[in-house]
Amino acid sequence: MKTYFFYFLMFIAECSFAQLFGHKYIEIEPAKMVITYSYKFQSDSTDASSVGSTKMLLFLGDDVSKFVSRAVYINDTASRKFTSNEQVFQYQNSPETPRSGVTFQILKNYPRDKITFIQHIPSETYRFEEKLNQFDWEIRNDTVTIGGFKAQKAVCEFGGREWIAWFSPELPYNDGPYKFYGLPGLILRIHDSRNFFDFEMLSVNKLSPHLMIDIRDKDYIVTTKQGFFKAEDSFREDIISRASGAGMSNESQQKAAKNMAKRNNPIELKRK
Repeated sequence: MKTYFFYFLMFIAECSFAQLFGHKYIEIEPAKMVITYSYKFQSDSTDASSVGSTKMLLFLGDDVSKFVSRAVYINDTASRKFTSNEQVFQYQNSPETPRSGVTFQILKNYPRDKITFIQHIPSETYRFEEKLNQFDWEIRNDTVTIGGFKAQKAVCEFGGREWIAWFSPELPYNDGPYKFYGLPGLILRIHDSRNFFDFEMLSVNKLSPHLMIDIRDKDYIVTTKQGFFKAEDSFREDIISRASGAGMSNESQQKAAKNMAKRNNPIELKRK
């Protein structure tokens, strides 16, 4: 059953990947640090075996940060060298090309005091902003050591879930994975109370020379958070017709729909 859905997702990924060729970029500021996180997530809330994982990168500048999957970053970097569609197709069909089901990009403090969220939903790329300081942290006295750094506990509620964070004042950056922000030290690990989602720091590295934090200069569908979720839900509900358009049989379309239904555990439960 998963095989049919895999090929359908690959079709979507190829359509999305083709969007990379030929774009210009707006440079924001140099990144001086990069933090690598492991990201584990359970896509089906009723199935403990539906756990996926990927690596994520947090690029830190003086004022702005960017959070993106390692696979998306590598593919985006590679695509900037392409000069033809043939090169795009060769790259996306190579077994060495990294794959990731995590395609969102998050910029913090861009624009100032805002979070910019970007994600592609075939066949458009959506962009919306929300406030940066939206976390009501409660700092606790508990401490642990993560990656050689002393970390302190903090908790908050966000997106309909309770989150447990471990931040390190030894790393004086009030940033962290995903949208999490605002603690007096870098968030080294954060997970929800049911352990459906878990980000954990793997490494902290200075960048020399510095890499540029940038954003693709293109015509986004500029919307609100609610508008994005509405578009995402519409895509899920329209999965059968999209599968049909991809040339899948009726049986495969039904299997694709059932597999999509198992992706029922979004990181944010609250859609506002």
